[in-house]
Parts: sequence; C-alpha cells; structure tokens
Amino acid sequence: MRLWDVESGRALRTLEGHGNGVPSVAFTPDGQTLASASWDNTVRLWNVESGRALRKLEGHGYWVLSIAFSPDGQRLVSGSRDTTVRLWDTDSGRLLATLICTPEGWAAVTPDGRYKLGGDTAGAFWFAIGLCRFEPGELDPYLPGRLRRLAPDERIL
Repeated sequence: MRLWDVESGRALRTLEGHGNGVPSVAFTPDGQTLASASWDNTVRLWNVESGRALRKLEGHGYWVLSIAFSPDGQRLVSGSRDTTVRLWDTDSGRLLATLICTPEGWAAVTPDGRYKLGGDTAGAFWFAIGLCRFEPGELDPYLPGRLRRLAPDERIL
C-alpha cells in the first residue's frame, strides 16, 4: 500500500506486509493509525507518521473485506467472507467478540467463553461444528465452567 499527499500528489511512504490484496482501509478519527483489511485473512494496524506496522490481527478464516474504527479509535470492527464480524481492541490487538449471523438471528461470542444470542431465537441456533442443531440454552448444562450464556439485559462488553 502507499500513502499519498493528495495536495502534491507525492507518495509519502510504502506500507509492506500483507500477503495478498487490500480491499479496505480506514483511519482512526485522529488520523494517526491506519488499518488495512486483506485477502490474506488478516487486518494490520500501521503508524501513519512512520509507516511502521503496529500489529497484525489474526482470526478470520477467509478474506477480510471491510473494517471500521469506533468514534474514539479504541475499537476496530472487521467483516470477513468467513461470515463473521470481529471486534478488536486497537491498543492490545485483543479480540473482544465475534459476531456470527444466522438465518434465525445472531450470536456474539467472547474469547473467554461468554456468549449472547439475539434476533429470532424461537428457531434454533445452528452450531457450525458438525452442523448440529440445538435450541438456545440446550447445551448450557454441559458446557465447561468458563462458558456462560449472558442474560438478555447483560452487556457482552
């Protein structure tokens, strides 16, 4: 990727690191950090002034197609062809939650095992592993202690 000075038309710096195309970029509101989404299944954060790579965000299973920063620049959301949306902490690069969409609604899952369902959950939530069908909450008694379904009024973050 290249950063350009739009007034002069001069290339300021080249940012190297992705192993495939970059369909989407976004700047933090303060303009100090650039995020790039790639067909190499990663997101990278860059220091705009130096061009230095700050961190590589990994976890998507397919092309990352879109990204956007929160208004304060502390969170980044990425959307992928793997049909997930992931929420990241930009300071640490830590994955905060994964949103999985289904025909019946959605599920948000945190790395520490908390999850929340929404939408029309009167139908069944399809777990991708084995394509087994379970009603919401049906597996709760069998999940390891660190996995916990959140109450409807409980915040995931």
